[in-house]
Parts: sequence; C-alpha cells; structure tokens
Amino acid sequence: MAHSRAAATLQSGYVLMNDVMRPSDEDALRGELRLLRGRTPFPVLFAGAVENGRMRLSGFAGTRSAVLRGLVIDARCGLGGRAMAEQRPEAAADYFNSSHITHDYDVQVAREGIESLLAVPVVVRGATRAAIYGGLRSRQPIGDVMAGEVMRSATRLAREIEIRDEVDRRVTMLANAGAGPGAHRRGAAASERIIESYLALRDLAGRVADEALGAQLRAVEETLRSLTAGGADPSVTLSAREFDVLSYVALGCRNAEIADRLSLSVETVKTYMRNLMAKLEVGSRHEAVVEARRRGLLP
Repeated sequence: MAHSRAAATLQSGYVLMNDVMRPSDEDALRGELRLLRGRTPFPVLFAGAVENGRMRLSGFAGTRSAVLRGLVIDARCGLGGRAMAEQRPEAAADYFNSSHITHDYDVQVAREGIESLLAVPVVVRGATRAAIYGGLRSRQPIGDVMAGEVMRSATRLAREIEIRDEVDRRVTMLANAGAGPGAHRRGAAASERIIESYLALRDLAGRVADEALGAQLRAVEETLRSLTAGGADPSVTLSAREFDVLSYVALGCRNAEIADRLSLSVETVKTYMRNLMAKLEVGSRHEAVVEARRRGLLP
C-alpha cells in the first residue's frame, strides 16, 4: 500500500512536470522576443510553437493589432511554414511579390504593415519545435547581420527546449523504475539509473538559463529523490554536495572523476567523503553506500 501511494505521488510529480513546467515553454519563447526587441532592427517580432506539424503563433512584440494572435501556420505554407518544413531560415525582402512561398497569410501580414519578413526555425534533435519571425515595415533585403541575432535567439531557445525534454525523459525513467520505498527490492541496474537521473536533473538545473525553471528543477529532483529512497532516516542529514559525492561513489566513480564532474578539487571531494562517512559512522566508501541505502538515503 505504501509503495502504491509513493508511486502515485511520483506520478503526480510527473504530471507537475508536464502540466506546470512544459506549458512554460511558451514563456521562454516570449522571453526571447523581449530580449530580441532591443537587439534587432526588426520593429515587429512574433513566434509560435510547433505541434503535430502545425505552428500556432503565441508570442508577439511590436505588433499593432491582434490579427496574428492564435494564427495557425501549416507546414510549407507561407514563409514560416517553409522554414518549419525545411528547417532553415527563410527571408523575403518583398514579401507580397515573393515567388518562392505560398501566400496563404497575406491578409494577416498586410494588416500588420509588414513588407519584408524573416522566419527562423527552432530545431531540436532534428525536429522543428518553434519558429521566430522578424518583420520590417519597409521593403529591404534581410542580410546575415540583420538575421544574426534572431538566429542566435533560436539557438538559445532550442537549447532550452532540449534541456526540458531531457528533464521529462529523466522523470519518465524514474517513474518506470518503480519508484517508492523498498530500495532493497530493486536491482543494481535500476538503482544506478535512478541515481544517474537525480544527478542529471541537478546538472540540468545548474545549466538552465531560466532561474525560476532551475529552482523548479531542483525542487522536482529533491522530491523524486525522497520518493525513490526508502524513507530517509531523519537522524542523518547530508548536504547537497555530500549527497552528490555519495551518489557518484554509488555509481563506482573514483575521487578524481567525481572532482571533474562536480568541478571540485580532489581534496575537496575527499573532505566531503570524510564528512559523510563520519555522519554515517562507517569506515569505507563501500560501507557508506550500503549504510546510506539502509537508512533510505539512496535508492
């Protein structure tokens, strides 16, 4: 029964990741537009996320009307649809007379007064996940220099989405590992996968640009860690770094490798190791892992 409750709680954590965190991908997209507004010559910026081969415009900066809001762009239709399908930036210096795009969205583009348009896809692991547009209210060529900042923005957004995808993958891995009390019932391989996922989540939290998302990732990592351990002994409290070091020891890493992964000196790793061994009242690395599992600190 306890295992079922913990598994249900973990599933709730997974729902939290998808229903609360993933929708904020559009917040990241809108955040990029805010950054771009002061860095590019484009007076009009807009963007949208791609799902099932279609893009819905949801982020805007500098628009004069609501005509583009919620507009759905089909693959290969218009400039953005072409960029989405071909996964490369597309530009039209004279949008309405361009012969290399379809003109399904001319009415909407015209109502915004756009004459020249750039569309840059956000590609993650071979799939187009969004696109960012820059529009000019005059007819003029859109060269590499003008497009450069938009392309860098698309690269940043792609990296952010890839990190979030990896978080989802790790959370799913934890859920499938049968998380919950009873670490002694898990095989060594399953325990190692769980520990690797904790460490990956913590690493991602440290690398993500969005501070709020980083804090959320750390909170999810801590929640999942508590669920997949066996009911931690409250008499032993490890610091975050001590837990990291112990986790790598459980994966079979030596001090030099741990130091490299955590960007610490070997002597600092040894100090953490001595401290956690004293807390666990053991005399060796192996005993530390065994005792930590017995006390519910590791899966």
